[in-house]
Amino acid sequence: MAESAVDAVAIYHAPAADRRGTPMVALDYDVEPGTRDTLLQKLARRGWRDPSPVFDGVDDLSSAVLSLRSADGRTLVIEDGTDVLFEGVVTPPHGWFEHVRALGAVGVIAGAGITAAPDWQRQLPRLARESELLGSIATVTFGNVAGREDFHAFAYEVVSALRPALPPDALHDAGFALEDDRPQRAILEVVDSAVRHRVAVPARIVDSLQRRAADRTLFGWRDARTLKRLLRKIHTP
Repeated sequence: MAESAVDAVAIYHAPAADRRGTPMVALDYDVEPGTRDTLLQKLARRGWRDPSPVFDGVDDLSSAVLSLRSADGRTLVIEDGTDVLFEGVVTPPHGWFEHVRALGAVGVIAGAGITAAPDWQRQLPRLARESELLGSIATVTFGNVAGREDFHAFAYEVVSALRPALPPDALHDAGFALEDDRPQRAILEVVDSAVRHRVAVPARIVDSLQRRAADRTLFGWRDARTLKRLLRKIHTP
């Protein structure tokens, strides 16, 4: 599993409209066609179980076999004692980190291609019933948010460096993303616009973006892949 690309999404799932949402992490593996069953078999051998009871409103999933930690309130590391299953940035719904911190644990579901559909979260109960998902529980350890604040400052620096040369629509979208606590999206917006309009990006900004895209501590693998692709097309003075 360690060699498979994987993305993580923090969500709330509510089995009924009148129930409070349950925080979860969805691990979405990008595997070769025909290997989904192999992925699920590996997870099952490591203690993952059918998550259908959770989607039916039963809280207990299984005993904890995972650990989830975050030092900065944004970058998650999920491990199962054998592998690091995911390490990267997750942008959770409002209040998600605080809720999980208070619980001390969080449910984790996993499958292949499970976030592809526009309404994928509504499809999770069906995928569980059709044995296309497995689940586990992770104990959680969260640190401080200093790293998160540093990355916000870096995103503002990138936007500010490109502001004089970018069109208003790109700046508007980037500014909205920053206000919405999505600094990764803000950076992707301005870099994409810089590529499309052939804006020269200072070399120091490009170097910093390349380092952050490579170490996967601040960008999830999909965003990192997009950023690397854009940086290959970027123009420097």
